[in-house]
Amino acid sequence: MMSYFQRLLGVILLWYLVALSVSVTAQVPRPVYYVTVEHGLTEPAAGLVRRALRAAEAADATALIIELRGAGSLRTAWPLAREVANADVPVVAYIAPRGAQSGPVGTLLISAAHVAAMAPGTSVGFEAPLVDMPAHFSAATQQLLVDDAVKQLTSWARARERNAEWVEQAARNGAIIDAERAQQDTPSVIDLVAAEDELLTSLQGRQVSLADGTQRSIGTLGARVVRVAPTAWEQLLQLLAVPTVAFLLFVVGGIAIYLEFATPGIGVPGVTGALLVFAALGGFMLGEVRPLAVLLLAGGLVLVGLEHVVMSHGGLTVAGLVLLVLGALYLVDPARSPGLDVSYLAIGAVAVMLGTAALALVTIAMRVRANGPVTGQEALIGQIAEVRRVIAPEGMVFVNGALWSAWSDQGPFGIGEFVRIAGVEGLRLYVQRFEAE
Repeated sequence: MMSYFQRLLGVILLWYLVALSVSVTAQVPRPVYYVTVEHGLTEPAAGLVRRALRAAEAADATALIIELRGAGSLRTAWPLAREVANADVPVVAYIAPRGAQSGPVGTLLISAAHVAAMAPGTSVGFEAPLVDMPAHFSAATQQLLVDDAVKQLTSWARARERNAEWVEQAARNGAIIDAERAQQDTPSVIDLVAAEDELLTSLQGRQVSLADGTQRSIGTLGARVVRVAPTAWEQLLQLLAVPTVAFLLFVVGGIAIYLEFATPGIGVPGVTGALLVFAALGGFMLGEVRPLAVLLLAGGLVLVGLEHVVMSHGGLTVAGLVLLVLGALYLVDPARSPGLDVSYLAIGAVAVMLGTAALALVTIAMRVRANGPVTGQEALIGQIAEVRRVIAPEGMVFVNGALWSAWSDQGPFGIGEFVRIAGVEGLRLYVQRFEAE
């Protein structure tokens, strides 16, 4: 009888411990994963977001917040948007900080995400259609692609109970909207407008439906925020993928290679320049730039470098700078990567720097040519020499610390007289009478 009660007591105790464990587990909120896209949505940045998404799914996070701080590449954004829409955890697309313009990439992400949020003063959209259309496609094929993209975007908008009409307009004709108006539209384009320090509070308790129909409630109060930071390699790739950074590296690397050719044997400028050029080429590939624009940049650097060899009095430099500026402006296709074009400030700084350096070198060269030779025998012409042996018509003169054979048809000249050197004939000087002032 005692054994029966002991077993019953043990079972009751076991059930109590299990219930207590479940209760404690239920009270611990799921973590919130947070990833920030700093330099625009390029391919390396998309890789970081995918890593954060996998980590959030593995941890069964209550939500993954993707903070987008700029525009990016449409070619990169489309597949990422589909992954976001099919994620196994709630995904929050957040456009921040204040004043950020996320362009069409922001439109894609807020359409696909389970929760769309924007900071005050931000905007999404672009003046051109949202669909990236290859120029060589026929009109019928382009229309099919546009219709397919619109169907996908509007289905996401209707599933999230957002404004499908605005999304369709943005996809077909282009549209821009700020955060405040996006929330006020009926139905709204986004779910909420919140400053960065209010975002977690605003997300508390929101109900979302995942792609498989699962209903999830976002619980952010008291949740641990896990920030997914880029590794050093990911950060380097993100910087290289920014066209402005790649452009500056390419120009600096080209200058370093030119210095190596100008002063052969040093080695350091050549190796450094080659590394910078290869890094820039890698950045161009990651940033999806136009190959023809890279050729224009290379041609411009070659012409600027040839100026100091050919001495075209600035002609080659002007042509090279024109190619550099055109290549930089043409580097990024605004329809495919809006917001990632090369900074006008960087283009102007490079043009001014190279133009000033070339102008200075040309000016120095012109002055040297105007002043005549300063070394060798030709430099003796015009100098004053002292007669050391009577010139009648041949003799010896002393100039620049050395004795020279001399002759003149204006003599004779006695020892101690001064004459002017008028010519050099081999190792003999031709001198003329010098009238002292």
